[in-house]
Amino acid sequence: MLRCVFSQFHSQRVACFSNKRVISTKLLLNNRHHQETGSKLSSPPNGLSLLLRLAMAAGTVTCLNYCCYDDPRRATQLEAAVPQALEKALEQDDDDDDETTTIVNWSGTHSIEVPNIHYYEPETVPELEQIIAKCHKEGQPVRPVGSALSPNAISFQERGMVSLANLDRILKIDKENMTVTVEAGARVSQVIDALREHGLTLPNLASIAEQQMGGFTQIGAHGTGAAIAPVDHYVTRLKLVTPARGTVELSQEDGEIFHLSKVGLGCLGVVSEVTMKVVPAHNLLEHTFVLTRSEAKEKVRELLKTHKHVRYMWIPYHDAVVVVTNDEEDENSQILVESSNNQREGMNAFKPLRELLIELSKDSKKPLTDDNLNGKGFGELRDSLLAFHPLSGEHVKTVNQAEAEFWKLNQGYQIRPSDELLQFDCGGQQWVFEVCFPTGTYDDNAGHDMQFMETLLNKIESGMIPAHAPIEQRWSAASSSLMSPAYGPDGGLHCWVGIILYLPTDDEQERKEITSAFKGQYCDLAREVGSPFGAVTHWGKLEMPTTGEHFLQLRHLLSSRYPLDKFNAARLYCDPKNILGNDLLNTVLGNPR
Repeated sequence: MLRCVFSQFHSQRVACFSNKRVISTKLLLNNRHHQETGSKLSSPPNGLSLLLRLAMAAGTVTCLNYCCYDDPRRATQLEAAVPQALEKALEQDDDDDDETTTIVNWSGTHSIEVPNIHYYEPETVPELEQIIAKCHKEGQPVRPVGSALSPNAISFQERGMVSLANLDRILKIDKENMTVTVEAGARVSQVIDALREHGLTLPNLASIAEQQMGGFTQIGAHGTGAAIAPVDHYVTRLKLVTPARGTVELSQEDGEIFHLSKVGLGCLGVVSEVTMKVVPAHNLLEHTFVLTRSEAKEKVRELLKTHKHVRYMWIPYHDAVVVVTNDEEDENSQILVESSNNQREGMNAFKPLRELLIELSKDSKKPLTDDNLNGKGFGELRDSLLAFHPLSGEHVKTVNQAEAEFWKLNQGYQIRPSDELLQFDCGGQQWVFEVCFPTGTYDDNAGHDMQFMETLLNKIESGMIPAHAPIEQRWSAASSSLMSPAYGPDGGLHCWVGIILYLPTDDEQERKEITSAFKGQYCDLAREVGSPFGAVTHWGKLEMPTTGEHFLQLRHLLSSRYPLDKFNAARLYCDPKNILGNDLLNTVLGNPR
């Protein structure tokens, strides 16, 4: 018997979960739960290839958060990431096809196999408590996993994992105290939908809303806004299922242990319940426009104080910075939208990308034309362009020029609910590395944000590094969570910068070369540039150190920025056998002591 769960977040995003040897089938569609029992396998969503469907049916591949956009190429991304696992799904005999489950993260950069006897999906909190107690008694590793969105697979543990996907109830919406209490497996999008009915929403979002609430807070997710903290700051209460101390409930009154637990990285206990602050639902007016680099540097202080949300997207090799601001809608907003719509009428923003793609393909066996490019979106066009020579600095420079022209044609205003505009398409499969560093205060920006970008771009361009666009820059207020990269005093201003290399090819050798270039030269450069500012890596994007020198530098940096002694003492108290850890966390944090 098979269990296969499909969850459609909205019309263009699908996440899938599968497991084996479970009789009932539970289908989640359009955020409404429908129960279906028996052995019949529900049909996979449109867009998933036959190979993936068969692999899921064979029960060998678990895809914790597989996104299918309106881009046909995305339907093959999982096969490209883990072809061996998929082939195994088709080849395994019935006798051994339920021994392990293969788990792949969202970006297709990490996959592991977990023994089925140690891969748990509890249906209730008491069942979760029993699992953690049993694993603690036996010393059995059991790492909590959310939607596996983190590019570094920080939630992966090949010896044992527990998914909270079934613990997804909205428990209480408290309009008087402006809070929402949910089970940790509830998806952010699901919580937003529930809050919308009460005229409420979350204070901020990360770029996507497929996260489970437990992972959303434990990893220190953030959006952008100089006066808005990362999401963990807004947690008011946590319920943790700890290996050694049972289930504990923490709040502000518990002091330091609470502030350690808010970004606990799943190390202090498995979060089963989260209470967060909420705000009134509101529409945002979004303005997208392009500045020169000198204009972006000159205006950053004014923009951060004038606008609720600000995001910069720097285009390497070109004097163009895409700026996206968001502010609450007012009486003049609709006039701005109508005016920009009139100005853009008849424009084809995709024209620079399409023309370049046609030019590059003219000598190929199957030259592209306008007709066979119809319907292709921005992300697919960019991937197709990069795929010609993804590691050529000159080629990437040409592609980035077309992207800059796309954004110049795409300037304007739009109005939508905040929970829609604060999400955006992150693009295709990718390696991403993001750092965070303090840059003064809200009232007095020290300028580290622009110094970082100026140095980074100069070194990229002088070294002809194939830096795919964009380099994204966001800002946040300080967080009260002791393990947050943005931890600091009230009024503090923090900058977040993310670099990226896309994986636009299915060729395994080329993907390895892109991975090597990214983890080596490019990430090393970002760390070097960030070092004078005390930049630390986003927890969801921190990879295993690749050299002894990198390891020592990383441990020194983390020890200087975080209270690691206190955090590891809390780990020892809550999880003395370290069953919640994994190799990455034990390496960068040290063992509990």
